[in-house]
Amino acid sequence: MQILINKSTLNVKDFTEKVGVNRSSYHLWRTKKTIPKKTTINKIAQVLNIELKWLDEDDVIIVSNKRSEIKTKTEKGYENNLELINYQRDEIARLKEENKQLKQNPVESVLFKEQTYDWKSFVEIKISYKGIKRRIYQVENIDVLAKSLNATTGDIMPYFDLNNWHFMESHPINKLITKQSLESLKNKTNLFQNILTQFKNFGKFFSGDHFITLFVDYQFKNTFSKTINHCKIIDSEKFNIVNKVTILND
Repeated sequence: MQILINKSTLNVKDFTEKVGVNRSSYHLWRTKKTIPKKTTINKIAQVLNIELKWLDEDDVIIVSNKRSEIKTKTEKGYENNLELINYQRDEIARLKEENKQLKQNPVESVLFKEQTYDWKSFVEIKISYKGIKRRIYQVENIDVLAKSLNATTGDIMPYFDLNNWHFMESHPINKLITKQSLESLKNKTNLFQNILTQFKNFGKFFSGDHFITLFVDYQFKNTFSKTINHCKIIDSEKFNIVNKVTILND
């Protein structure tokens, strides 16, 4: 009997009312001065959601605590539900991020990112009422181009004239490009200049999404290097352009 009372989370008032006894009986049971009848013990077990098994008229054992089991199952169910909710939230966040990336990086943008190259240049464009200027501010693997032209890096670097501004048509790099290539590039270059000039209207369509492919032949003295150049606007605010160049010579 003492075990049953100890398992109770009810206060004295609630306990006695639910079992249907007075407080005196409760205190007598709690102090082990008296033992309730079998029917009363069963009533207490029922109130406490405890299952009993009587071995005989005097011996009884507790089989299970139904309230505890129910509480445990409920808590476990709550934990599982909480885990599911958290998982769903994480999954929704992941899908939103993927969707955002897809919107910002359509197929063509992904293709540009995956383009391999032999050498690379970064160009900043400046637009003014006098015209469009450019400066090449960084190059990568330029020794590969030099080698294909049977030249040294020191021979060709002056043509890039790093960090100095020049009008598009008078940049020193043009002297490293064949006249035939310059002529064939003229229309595409004009188109690209128009895109930059009217960037507020439709240039953003190209920023971060699309790129232009150009075939450019370089010449140093009597040696030629045929290349394919993937050219893309990478920063709409400063009109930064990245050029991924692949050498086509056998």
